Amino acid sequence: MSQVSQRSCLAGLALCAGVAALGGCDDSVRFRLRLEWQRQGPGLAQACPTMPDGAYSCHAIPVSCDLRVRVRILGATNGQPYYSECFTIQSDGDACQLADMPITPREIPNEMVRVQVIAWTVDELLRSGIDLSETDGCPVTTEFHINGLPRLGDDPTASPPGVPVPALAGESYFAVGESPVATVTLGCPRWDTLDAASCQASALALEATVRDPRTFGSVPRAQAPDMDVRFGAPVEDTPGVYRVDLSPQFFTAGLSPTPSGALLWTGVLDTPPGGTKCLRVGMQGVAAPTITCFPIASAASPIRVDGFLVGRLMLRDVLNLQLLSDVPEEGIVFGVVVDAAGQPVQGAMVSTVEGATVVYPDDNLQTVGFTSTSSKGYFLSTDAEYESLWRADAPGGLMSNGDARGGLVNDHVTVVVLQLNGVIPPPIDAALGGGDPDAGVDAP
Repeated sequence: MSQVSQRSCLAGLALCAGVAALGGCDDSVRFRLRLEWQRQGPGLAQACPTMPDGAYSCHAIPVSCDLRVRVRILGATNGQPYYSECFTIQSDGDACQLADMPITPREIPNEMVRVQVIAWTVDELLRSGIDLSETDGCPVTTEFHINGLPRLGDDPTASPPGVPVPALAGESYFAVGESPVATVTLGCPRWDTLDAASCQASALALEATVRDPRTFGSVPRAQAPDMDVRFGAPVEDTPGVYRVDLSPQFFTAGLSPTPSGALLWTGVLDTPPGGTKCLRVGMQGVAAPTITCFPIASAASPIRVDGFLVGRLMLRDVLNLQLLSDVPEEGIVFGVVVDAAGQPVQGAMVSTVEGATVVYPDDNLQTVGFTSTSSKGYFLSTDAEYESLWRADAPGGLMSNGDARGGLVNDHVTVVVLQLNGVIPPPIDAALGGGDPDAGVDAP
């Protein structure tokens, strides 16, 4: 028997009428997951809510709390884990968002398996005190009754807390290779916690703009589908050495681009952010992983932040200036000085409180060695500490506003923007003065 006939491919998830089919399984027979809802009736527990007309639907379950969802497939007899993945669902809709989980294609042996889908609120995971540091963000503790409904374990109000109680969960047996659809019926033991008042009160909208550091204009909308934009903070590995960990406890899931109008990346934060946070932007093969950090002074919703994307062509010039072939492991800082109107500032001198080394390239990023910024306002550093406090002094006595933060993050280009507390007037063209007043010269 061939390899293809011995294995099938988990290739997506269907919810109601929605199908999220994914590729990547070569010629294996594909199957997808379908979620249904536990119904009310004699002897049926953990029933799910219904629409006003009595229909069972994902639309009947509002979600205002962030979720963690584990999808898991185990061998029915040997318990061998063939697939296990944890997803984060943002708190901005209803349970139909489960259909959007980007399941990674995976080949599964053609045998009887147990298919599990378990969803917890982030609040419940925190309440339980379970240690998720050695997992991918979701626990693996849920057990199921023979009818496929989850065992609820401890009283969810007990103290001290115990096993986290899922809001939604179900398990089904499925013979891989015999059907294109594996149906899992979800029980709804704590579906009410998905729309808890505490989540409604604390949820904060996040709106991010991603800009080109050469023009400060938004990146093109055509690039948006290929970009990964996240909000969070790097992790300190050793004293003074920081790296990006995209686990849910450090960074949000990828923010969503707006489908029309001004291009923004949006998401929902379940807790008010504080201290120094960052916007991390990636675009595989097209741009360098770029991170921009800033102090969060207010938790008023919506929280608006700006980030940047350094393209490969620009990155190549920046690296050539430093005689580098790639972004160094410890990272690099690229900065721009602008005035209060957002225009680049020439002649600014940049420093950090911590004493970082700063060099100034020319407008075309071809040479360094200048004593202040060129007309594009560029500067570079390869030794600025993470969370360095930056400042700039410019002609006319203008200074930066003191809010700029940023420094080295492993394998990333950190973009630092220093904004001055005033506007640099444009230079006056002497050729416009004198001459014939009736010559009809129009000043630009």
